[in-house]
Amino acid sequence: MPGILHCLSGHDLGFLRSAADLWSVNISGKDAPTYMRSLAAALARHPELEEITSALPDESRSALAALQNRGGSMPWAAFTRLYGELRPMGPARRAREKPHFFPQSTTERLWYRALIGRDFFRRDDELVELAYIPDEFLERLPVFQGGAEATPRLEPAAQASVERALCWQDRILDDSCTLLAALRRFGTPAVLREPAQPGIDWELLRRLLTDLGIIVRDGKTPAPEARRFLEMPRGQSLQWLATAWMSSIRFDELRLAPGLVCQGTWPRNPLPARRALLRHLAGLHDGAWYSLEAFSADLRRENPEFLRAGGDANEWIILSARNGKLLRGQEDWLEVEDAWLRFVLRGLLFWLGFVELGFAAGAEDPAYFRKSDWCGALLNPHEALELLAENAPAAVSSAGILSLNRAAPRVARYQLARFSEWLENGPERWQYLLTPASLAAAADQGLTIRHLTALLRKYAKPAPPPSLVEALTRWETNGCEAAIERLWVLRLSSPEALQALRESPAASQLGDALGPVSVVVRPGGIEKVRAALARLGYLSDVEELLK
Repeated sequence: MPGILHCLSGHDLGFLRSAADLWSVNISGKDAPTYMRSLAAALARHPELEEITSALPDESRSALAALQNRGGSMPWAAFTRLYGELRPMGPARRAREKPHFFPQSTTERLWYRALIGRDFFRRDDELVELAYIPDEFLERLPVFQGGAEATPRLEPAAQASVERALCWQDRILDDSCTLLAALRRFGTPAVLREPAQPGIDWELLRRLLTDLGIIVRDGKTPAPEARRFLEMPRGQSLQWLATAWMSSIRFDELRLAPGLVCQGTWPRNPLPARRALLRHLAGLHDGAWYSLEAFSADLRRENPEFLRAGGDANEWIILSARNGKLLRGQEDWLEVEDAWLRFVLRGLLFWLGFVELGFAAGAEDPAYFRKSDWCGALLNPHEALELLAENAPAAVSSAGILSLNRAAPRVARYQLARFSEWLENGPERWQYLLTPASLAAAADQGLTIRHLTALLRKYAKPAPPPSLVEALTRWETNGCEAAIERLWVLRLSSPEALQALRESPAASQLGDALGPVSVVVRPGGIEKVRAALARLGYLSDVEELLK
């Protein structure tokens, strides 16, 4: 931390003289810089430092102890929250109210004695405002008791506490491919909602990929970066995704956390809170289970302002989704932190493969977590991460069904899905069906049968059946040559009855003949045909329709 000279710099002559009075030192100097240097030298070697500071009120000594326990500094906002605000005062008001003699908070009592300073310092590429004890004082101060205790070491949970574990692994890569393919094929992820896969929030995934630049900002179209993302080996792809999230300033977990409603467009940088949590995560033992609740409490003890560090929390308008209450006070802020921590620990870190979740016996919600085997490589992308090789071929049937598993290249699935109707959407197998309608939709996007056959020859093994290739070529030349339709068929007892019906007013409701006593009935004309049959003396049975 800086020394006393730095602590005094920037103050006017009136402030410096007030500090000298409190320390009972005689300083000569007509200008502030000269006076400041002399005062700093006198305080650094003050013979009664221990006696003066030991005579301070209990809360002042407790505040110094809190700083000592943290190596001499702590976030300014956290310090003032514990020990009171520092009122802004200019020279005139200070001369009038004399806050050095009549402080209204512990912070003011220490501030005007120059026992604490306030400044911005760079930590992990971020500027953080800290309250600090100047170095010369920190070295000579007695060790005060009380205050916030030094952060106790977070201990792992007992292995027996965890009955079952849940590992998401790298499924986010497969889900991302599915989402990108749906957007490219249909322009919307709606096809993925029925039936919904458990554990997947497609809208949240779309928001994440949009904020990371894999989907363009309209949220409907894969970006050019998506192709490179899908072509990477799985290990590199997962590291790329994790790194992009760790450094993103657009993806704000606070605005997305379930249980919270954030109103307005107030600015907030999500990086400080995210990095504080990741630093804490990196320090945990590999393979050990930790209580989610204990980890959250430990993070708060180490960095009480971790979630407020990204902006001016007084400007944030956050409501409880449960009851609409404005969450503003210190007690309410605990609810905000809990929602953020649940979302990041049990959601994002789990989906991205950083952690695995543990469940106590009979519990539906996870109470524990541990770092995954990949956590170190995700936190440090310079480490190699070897995952499942994507070299499995696609299987193609003569009926036009395409089958791919998790070991198939994601880029192959992304491209083949654009030509197909979707039958099965994972998580272990994906199946698609080539139909005239799906081929026509692909053609509308500028894709050709030549593109499709090239993909099948590249990714399918064995090679696509010749009959299928011929059928695709015939479709490209002639269009749809066969269709399967759902029809209503009328069967009569004799050809004479059918002829009589064709001569009735209901004849326009009849379609193609299917034989001497059978004919297709247009769906909208069923009741007219029944009425005509009744007039001709025939009762008709429509049980199947009524069902």
